[in-house]
Amino acid sequence: MNRARWLYLSIIIFCLTVIVFTTYYTLGGFDESQVYVFEGGSRTVIGKQFIGDAGSSQIDELVQEARALIDNGRLTGQFVLVEYQNDTIGEDSVHLYIGAALEEIRNVLEIPSGYSYEEFTTDKIYRVFITQHPLVRPFPAEIRSLIEVRAIQEGEVLAPYTFDIYYDDGSLRTEAWVR
Repeated sequence: MNRARWLYLSIIIFCLTVIVFTTYYTLGGFDESQVYVFEGGSRTVIGKQFIGDAGSSQIDELVQEARALIDNGRLTGQFVLVEYQNDTIGEDSVHLYIGAALEEIRNVLEIPSGYSYEEFTTDKIYRVFITQHPLVRPFPAEIRSLIEVRAIQEGEVLAPYTFDIYYDDGSLRTEAWVR
């Protein structure tokens, strides 16, 4: 009887292990993130600033508001979250600019109330394309570290912000621009 219990327990553990690894593989957990270098350019972002607690519910509200404006066509472009590296606001705080990345500002007829726009320009862009499911994708700090290592290897100094551009299929593109 004892031998049968061990056999069943072993089979259950084996099956669970196969299920976990298969799920992790299916979600893209084994995909490596690579940093690519692109020629620079300019980008206009229409959005709202947020400076405050990293766990604030206001961030979710701003994200939902921006996504709704993009979905109903009041803002054209991709949903973007610009994260500034700001040492003056404290460890548990973030400085974000949440909105839409536009190809050209002249396509915008009206900027929604409470929104502003910022222009960004660079000569060189470091990009990481993330296709993994959010449950298994690398943390933003890991992605930023990958980009920083590549920039240091090439002798570049990065601007104090990163772009996270989200696509409808769930994929993500993180960019750091050279100063």
